[in-house]
Amino acid sequence: MVKKDLKKAFFVSAVLGILIFSLGLFSGYGLDLLRVKDVSISINEVELQTLDYITSQEFLETFGGDNCEFLNLKLSKITPELVDLGKTLTTYEEKNIFSGDSYKLMKSKYFLLEIRAYTLYTKLKKECNLDEDLILYFYEQHHDESLRQGYALDKVVQSDNVHVFSFDKDFEIVKFLVDIYGIKTAPTIIINEEKTFEGFISIGEIRNYLEFN
Repeated sequence: MVKKDLKKAFFVSAVLGILIFSLGLFSGYGLDLLRVKDVSISINEVELQTLDYITSQEFLETFGGDNCEFLNLKLSKITPELVDLGKTLTTYEEKNIFSGDSYKLMKSKYFLLEIRAYTLYTKLKKECNLDEDLILYFYEQHHDESLRQGYALDKVVQSDNVHVFSFDKDFEIVKFLVDIYGIKTAPTIIINEEKTFEGFISIGEIRNYLEFN
């Protein structure tokens, strides 16, 4: 009788263990799907805003109009969305939440949107003589100095008229940028297509350069 009760108890424990494990597995999978959906929605919103900007630009170029203030206002709404999206992806990277093809696709789209936004901003800055500072930031994942540099740039963006476009230097779709700018180490930042800083640079050093150049 005792042996039968022990076998029964063992069987019940094993079944419960499998159920709990399965529940945890499916819950985690469900959360991953929600995260992917959330990031995908954010990417779609930025894509729509970018298309809106490009369409407005083409319309003004074709039919005329004072486009500088209008387009700057539109473009200034895109960059904060990109910053928030980048922070979300970085957080997921640090916690190893995302992986696989879905993650690579989303990250590729994000970097392409950043390249497009940087190109549009550079063009608008030249055509309209905008007082905007543009920074390209190349980092490595799970790299202490890159993380420190990212925090420093966040502080600069919060208080100054600066737009930062960040790129994982080892990501395949970014390789042509790495080659063009000769990026060899992380972190590396390029300010206004004029000055390159390799290695960590402090908030004070960045602001000092922006103020006197």
